[in-house]
Amino acid sequence: MKILAIFAHPDDEAFGPAGTLSRYSLTGHAVHLVTMTQGDAGTLGPARHLTQVQLGRLRSSELRCSAKALHLTSLDICQFPDGKLAVLPAEDGLDVLRQKIDTLRPDVMISFHSSGISGHPDHQTVARWCLQLVQERAEPPRLFSYGISEAQAQRIKYRRIFPIPEDEITHVVDVSRFLEYKLDAIRCHQSQKESWERMKQVEGGIESYLRNEHFSQVWPAPKAGPRLERLED
Repeated sequence: MKILAIFAHPDDEAFGPAGTLSRYSLTGHAVHLVTMTQGDAGTLGPARHLTQVQLGRLRSSELRCSAKALHLTSLDICQFPDGKLAVLPAEDGLDVLRQKIDTLRPDVMISFHSSGISGHPDHQTVARWCLQLVQERAEPPRLFSYGISEAQAQRIKYRRIFPIPEDEITHVVDVSRFLEYKLDAIRCHQSQKESWERMKQVEGGIESYLRNEHFSQVWPAPKAGPRLERLED
């Protein structure tokens, strides 16, 4: 199976479905990642003393470290403006992603839930682009949106999170055996250490929080039934 994950910023993959990405990459599947920006509009840690160009280079380096930690098949880092995807002509981003899909011909695509988890406009824009891309294809890949469950969101007290509604969750992937790879990927993003330190204080402990990753099958619409543990089901 070939998987194409598409996210907006460096660290989205690590704090997002890194356990699932590493699970598939380490069990014989091709897992590709496209990140639309270099994350050069960040405000945490080194962003306070680096130029935008320097920050973009740093965060791109961190992303390459993360991709290696997750054993991904390939990584593409685009240079769209961080924080401004929503105001770009949509065709600019869509054209890049169309070419990637045409080249890789993935069986599965993974991106954000439509809420963007944090509500970030870049996240929401990438989610919209991915849905449009599969809807326009005669033989589209299956599209899954990654997000946080309502139970997980309730455990985070320091920021607002937009969870996947419980009735939209179609797949829950247990990544316990691959948690070390997810943690390694997160640690690659040292510029985001402040966020990680807050996240580690989550109620009930960080490892229990990260153990399950939640997805909604967006396209095609799933049949009614129990939640599944594998994206290929």
